[in-house]
Amino acid sequence: MGFIRGAMFTAAIVSQHLDNARTKKDIRRIYQETTDTNYVNRGVLALPHVNKQQLLLTTKDAADNDVYDYKANSSTPGIDYIWGEFADSESTVISGGKSDARARALMPFVNKSQGRGIPIIALHSGNRELEMMLEKNSVACEIISKTGLYYNGFRTLPVEDMAYLLFETMPEDTSPNAESVIRALLEILLRIEGKVSFQNLATFPLVKLMTMLDDLKADGRITADEHDDISADYMAGSSEVNAVRSFLSRLNRQADSIFGKSKTNAGNIRKILNQKGVVAIDVGVGGNELVISFMLNHIRLLQTVGREFAIIIDGLTIGKHEGICDVLRGGLYAICHNDFVSSLHSGERSANDLFSELTGDVRTIILLNHNSGTSCQKWSEHLGKYHKIRIKMNISSTTSMTMGGNTRGITVDEEDEPRVRAETLSMLPEPMACINRGNETLFAEV
Repeated sequence: MGFIRGAMFTAAIVSQHLDNARTKKDIRRIYQETTDTNYVNRGVLALPHVNKQQLLLTTKDAADNDVYDYKANSSTPGIDYIWGEFADSESTVISGGKSDARARALMPFVNKSQGRGIPIIALHSGNRELEMMLEKNSVACEIISKTGLYYNGFRTLPVEDMAYLLFETMPEDTSPNAESVIRALLEILLRIEGKVSFQNLATFPLVKLMTMLDDLKADGRITADEHDDISADYMAGSSEVNAVRSFLSRLNRQADSIFGKSKTNAGNIRKILNQKGVVAIDVGVGGNELVISFMLNHIRLLQTVGREFAIIIDGLTIGKHEGICDVLRGGLYAICHNDFVSSLHSGERSANDLFSELTGDVRTIILLNHNSGTSCQKWSEHLGKYHKIRIKMNISSTTSMTMGGNTRGITVDEEDEPRVRAETLSMLPEPMACINRGNETLFAEV
């Protein structure tokens, strides 16, 4: 008797074959074919030493354990599985676990990107383990933080681009005239101090701008035409001077709290991108909305001029920052958070929409220890369901004055079950991860 393997082996076919079975051997073969089909349809693997009963939270029925044993001679099977079969980089989402586990899980993404000569910009909220991993796995690395290099987003940019960055970072209801004031301010600063920073922007006396402009003309440091152009910019936006001053002051306070006072050892993002290296920027954990918005606009500007790089977002509440989706869209990225689902909330856009958009181009999903039942349920739904074929033996006894005995019957049903249950994710031990790549999932340590 022949059998149909894989997804084509359905409950109806199983029932038909059982009806035609003549021996116990035939029935055993059908049971095995059904088990194999469930394995293929579910596509879940685990290392041989993993306690499957505990991991999958199954009932006492051993037939519920539809799990492959993953044959691995490597000492790091989890990392190998994340690495995949190809050298091409793939977008990744890592959710749950501690910062060091997320950093380890990111290693294949970083190695493959650097191996292909793709630079990386990483924005994170104080993940020291991530910084150390990036330094060890990059051809060149700059660490920008309060204790490291200073972030200077104005470096090497022309006035028009600097004005664009500042104006785009201002509140959405800001008048376009504010950009004119900013442009005039930048022109004066560059001529007086030769550089632009958050500090000298915030401390510049805007009320004296015209006086300083006249002095520059009188000293011969600007021409009459330049004087007229800068003056026209300032006058066009004179009604927005207070709004610009307030914005620059708030931006500077946030920059001071994140990076400290401006230093001479500022980072050189363009240089690192040219070297195909990694820039890691610690954006802090609070009071940083304006600075993050400025950085995202800076990244978007780099993309606009044709720069190719991958992006890592670690620990940021994605729903708060609309620009994150803009810079990730269509590119190579990795997102890490101790609870990716919760990070999508608190913004104006629906968390479900953000979830669908950000996971739409993702090849690898790594789920570590989770505490939120809502997140576990969301990921369980995302990992999908499979058609579970069940074979049940029914035995009924009859006893009467005239007859007695047992009636045996076999029933076959098919129902959709989660490939990975939400309860399984909620009870993952600390070093264990649920690693999903395409249609297969592996439970292993990272």
